[in-house]
Order: sequence, then structure tokens, then C-alpha cells
Amino acid sequence: MRWLIPFADVSRATVKNLGGKALMLARLQQEGFLVPAGYCLPVSVYHEFLVETGLDAFIAMELQRKDFREMRWEELWDVSLRIRNHFLTRTWPKAMKEKLLKDLSEGPANWSSVAVRSTAPGEDSASQSFAGLHESRVMLQGAEAILEAIRIVWASLWSDGALLYRHELGLDPGKSGMAVIIQEMIIGDVSGILFTRAPQDGSVMMAEAVWGLNQALVDGSIEPDRWQFSRATGTVTEKHEVVHTVALRPTTHGTELSPLGEAQRGRSPFDTVFCQELFQAGCQLEASLGQALDIEWTSSNKSLHILQARPITTSLQSKDGDERPWYLSLHRSLDNLEALRMELEQQVLPGMDHDAEKMSAVELSQLSNRKLAEEYLNRRGILDKWLSIYKDKCIPMAHGLRLFGEFYNDLIKPEDPHEFINLLHSDDLLAVQRNRQLHEMAELLRKDHRLLQQLKDGCELSEGSNLKGMLEVFNHEYSGINWVLHQDLDLTSWLVKLAEQDGDDKNEGLKQADREHAFFAQVPEAESGMAGRILAVAKASYLLRDNDNLYLGKVRAGVSAAEQEIRKRIDSGASEGLDKILPETTEKKVFSRYESQRESVESPENWQLARQLVGQPAGPGVNSGPARVLNNASVLTDFKAGEVLVCDAIEPNMTFLAPLAAAIIERRGGMLVHGAIIAREYGIPCVTGIPEATKVIKSGDQLTVDGYLGIVTIDRGDG
Repeated sequence: MRWLIPFADVSRATVKNLGGKALMLARLQQEGFLVPAGYCLPVSVYHEFLVETGLDAFIAMELQRKDFREMRWEELWDVSLRIRNHFLTRTWPKAMKEKLLKDLSEGPANWSSVAVRSTAPGEDSASQSFAGLHESRVMLQGAEAILEAIRIVWASLWSDGALLYRHELGLDPGKSGMAVIIQEMIIGDVSGILFTRAPQDGSVMMAEAVWGLNQALVDGSIEPDRWQFSRATGTVTEKHEVVHTVALRPTTHGTELSPLGEAQRGRSPFDTVFCQELFQAGCQLEASLGQALDIEWTSSNKSLHILQARPITTSLQSKDGDERPWYLSLHRSLDNLEALRMELEQQVLPGMDHDAEKMSAVELSQLSNRKLAEEYLNRRGILDKWLSIYKDKCIPMAHGLRLFGEFYNDLIKPEDPHEFINLLHSDDLLAVQRNRQLHEMAELLRKDHRLLQQLKDGCELSEGSNLKGMLEVFNHEYSGINWVLHQDLDLTSWLVKLAEQDGDDKNEGLKQADREHAFFAQVPEAESGMAGRILAVAKASYLLRDNDNLYLGKVRAGVSAAEQEIRKRIDSGASEGLDKILPETTEKKVFSRYESQRESVESPENWQLARQLVGQPAGPGVNSGPARVLNNASVLTDFKAGEVLVCDAIEPNMTFLAPLAAAIIERRGGMLVHGAIIAREYGIPCVTGIPEATKVIKSGDQLTVDGYLGIVTIDRGDG
């Protein structure tokens, strides 16, 4: 029995095994619409692959790590990344592979090029569309390439966006399945989307179009022209046109953006005649299927081909306060990320630094109450401005890490799905540079026993001493950054502590050049240019993800300084005109990229007796030590070398503790949180995403932290 089912043999009876998209395309082809030839691979083959490879058990384990409602967007991506990597690294069961290769070789592998797309049961129904959530692969040649693409499409069932969407619809991800469409690739001259009822105005149809292939419009790489026309007459009612310079074209190794020729440059892909053809096709399709449609199409040699038709559904609605859908919408193209990087490096971060420097130059104690009030409000406005820019510009840059992670894993297929991060280690992380300077000063003290004893006895550093000069440079570079939650750090005392406790720099100076050379040696020559661009963006994303917080911290410090001056005057009774200017609470939480809907969950009493906690594996390695739980009442400088740092979240200003830690545990989860990044930099085992970590674990508990599996074992010493 053949597994591949031609469109001609698809019927309504097979929809549960083939999905709505396959049924829709097959029906349209059977009714005479111009649809590229295709086959369907049923969902039963997907389930057989899971069982044969043991992936069903692995996925079940991943889904049980944590209550879905408590996951941050970064944790969702981590789960997705691990599952995707297991799809790509599991060996095909021999019998399955042989059967599929035979079917492919007798059918779609004979086409000049092939597109492989998703068709999940429930997809493209009247109530749920899953539009853009699952992956496609185009311009494939040969049975082996198609086979590999099938696994990637299967894996996309577990993308972060698909997981969230299923959860919002009340679907059980563990019971989901994926069928696959394999179609002949049509090389379109013009491609686009047609809504038979425009999203904002149901009285008109709306069409978008770009030159070349459709994927560039779908992923946002190229801005389309947008025309609207009356549903009653087809008359064009509105035009939005842009300057066209590039198109997505096929190449020998896939697709790439290519400059338009003179005949198309600056010209709209639309014209009145073509819009009439789209209008007629929309009317015919809507009449045939009995509902308003979202249609993907391409025009090749003046023939209009229907690539996909799905009912128009209401967009996913998130619950109040749940920003995960917003974060999951931040997938950016490589071109967009490269432009964003330039803006951040040349405008945003220097702008934050400039405003922070202006604040630090003002002598607040010399201002009158009226001027101090004006200065404080001005600083609040500046901080609000940068918080908004941070959300709009800095957060989306994190997608550079995701883009490289998927590229690396698809190509290398490593056993560790987070291996790609090893290529991103950087000495340019501000937190690492700051820690290095601290350790250089501590090392100077460690070698000078006499000076170390003098400082322990409370003596001042003499003028002109090397250490005093290093401290002055350090204070100049970092004095604008709050250390932690407005707690002052006695630098001299901390250096004494480092000198006495830490003689081992855990940052081993990774050989990045060797790692990069090994990576590029595995990249096909045709893709080396793309690989270099993606790696460069990922490196910038890795740096900016940490450094942007520190630059923002400088602006925060300016606001905090003004706030402290106001409080000082209130306490002294000299606060006329200042009493009502401060917000009701000044305990402002450090802005984070996302906090889950359920930040505080009532913990079962037996959590207090838990001996093993499961979180997200975030820093490879295994180590043990006594717990040091940090909370608002903690004195951070009490932290000792060899302790396991347990906290709600490691903010960038806390990283001076990291080199002393035996391991790191955070309530906040994900490979991209600051604690995980710093743990990887120093080779420290790290587990994130432990619910209520600072309540379940007590200071002094003996912990074993397994950063490979994401498991924390507690020995409370009670037998």
C-alpha cells in the first residue's frame, strides 16, 4: 500500500487523517481550479514515526516539565527547540525510510522542484486557521531532500507559536498530529494574498502582491502593494503602492532576494486587468466553498495558480496581561534584523548612554525644590521613552538568536540543541567585562598579602597606588549603573572577599576562532554567505540582549538618584512642593521581556518536602553545594564561593556574584534569560524555570544541579 495519496483520491472521509488544507486543495483541483499537482502524506505516518523513534515519550516528558500557563515565551521556545532538534537527529526507521523513498521516487521526486507544506487536522477550518504557524520548504529536488523536509514540517507542529495557539484554542498539544502536502513547485512571476472580505471592511476584497515568490510577502521580507476592489463590481477603490527593488527568486540551493530588472523595478505587480482576474477567481472560490476566504496565489506565465485557500477566522485573542502572543509575533527576517542591529548600535544604545551622562552631570543637591521636581519628572519621561523603545527595538532583536539556532541545528544536527550558543560567547558582554575588572583587582590583592591585610583592617588606599587607580577607572565606567535593587556595594570589601575566596577564573577563554572554523567547514559553499550573515546577527543579538539592560540601567540610575534626593529632603522636612511627586510605590520592578500570567502560584504543601525539582536545562554541567536563596531581604554580599545561587531572576546588575557560584537556579525560565547567558559564559551548571524556586528551596539545603537534564535534587539532611 502506498502512503502518498494523490489529490485526485482525497475525499471528505480522509479529512481526519489529512487535514483541512489538503482537503481544500484537493477539492479545488477536483472542481477544475488551477492548483499545483500534489500528494498527501497522512497523519498516521507521523504517529508511526513518533512511536518507532521513541519521540512520543520524549515529547510527553517535555510537556510535563511545567504547567503551560506558567511558561514564559523563552521557555516555550526552548521546549520547541529541543523537540525540533530531536525530530532532526533521530535516525529514520529503516523500513519507513525505504517505503517513503520508493513512493517519493515514483511520484513527486520526478518534478523539477517541489514544495512541502503542513496540513494538520483542524488546520484551515472555519474556526481556526493556524496561518503561518507551521513551516514549509520550497525549491526541493530529489527524494532525500523531500524526506528531510517532511521531518522539518512535522517538527513545526511543536513551534512556540503553534503550541501557544493550540493552548488558546483549548486543544491538547499531546494529541496533535501532522500530515504533509507535497506539491509541484510553481515559479511565480507575481505572488500574493487575496482576502475575499477585507479584514477592516467586509464590503471590499483586498489583495497584496510582490514580484517573485510568495514567501517573501508571508515572512515580511518584502513590503507588498495593496489594492482593494468592490465586492459588488470589482472596481478598484483604493491603492497602496511601494517602491519595489527586489524579489524572492529560486536558486540552485533554495531561494534568495535578487534585484529586480529594469522592466519591473518601481512598477506595481498589479494592474487593472490582473485585479479583475483576481476578483473573478475570488468570487468563484467563495461561491464554491460557501464562505469568505484567505487565498494564497501565484501567477506564472499569466496563469493564476491557487496555492492555498482557507476560511477567514478571527485572530487569536490573548487574555488580559498575557503578552506571549505579542512576543511570539516578533519573528523577523534576516534583512529586518540586520537593519535593526544598525539602529540599535548606532542610535538606541548611544542615545541611552547620552541621556544617562546628561543626568549624571547634574548636581541634584544644588537644585531648588521646584527645579528638582522638574528634573525628576523630566527623567521619568526620558525613562518611559527608552522603555518604549526598548520594547519596540531591543526585544525583537532576540530573534537573531532564534534564527541562528534553527539554522545551526538544521545544518549540523547536534546532540545538544543549545550547542549553537557556544559560537556566540563574547568578551564584549559588559557584565563579563565588569567581572573581569573586578577579578583583576582581586588578583592584585591576592598577590599582595600586606595590602590585603591593611584593607581588612579598614585602612584607606594610598594615593597613587595601582589598586586605587584601577578602582577609579572602574567607578568611572560603572558608577552610573545600580548594582542591585538600589543596594550600595562596598567595592573595597567585595574585592577583599574575592581575593580570599576566588582564585579560579571560570571563564576559560573559549577558542571562538576554532569553533567558527569548524562550523563553516560544514556549511555548503552556496550557503556560506547566508551563514555568515546569520551568525553576525546572532552575535549582535547575544551581546545586545545583555548590554541593552545595562544601558537602560544607567537611565534607571538617573531616575533613582533624583528619587533618592527627593526622599532625603522629605525625611529632613525640607520637601515643600515635593511630597506628592513620587509614585505611590518606588519598588519598581526591573522591566523584563515577559512574565507569565501566573507569577505567583499557591504552592502545594508537599512542595516543601520535594527532593527533586524539574526545570529547563540552561547551562550544561553538574555541581553540588549549599543553597543561598536571594530575595528582597538578602544581603547580596553575604554570598560565598561554592554556594548555589537561587533567585527569582538574575538581573544584569547581579552578575558580579556569578563567578563565585557552584551553580545557578532561577524561577524565571529559558535559555535566553540573563542568568542562563552568564552561566554559559562561566561554564556554570544552570537550571531555570523552577516554579516558586525561592520558596521551595531554603538557604542551607544541599543541592545537586544537573544543567544537562534540568533537574535539581535537594538533600535536606533529614534522612
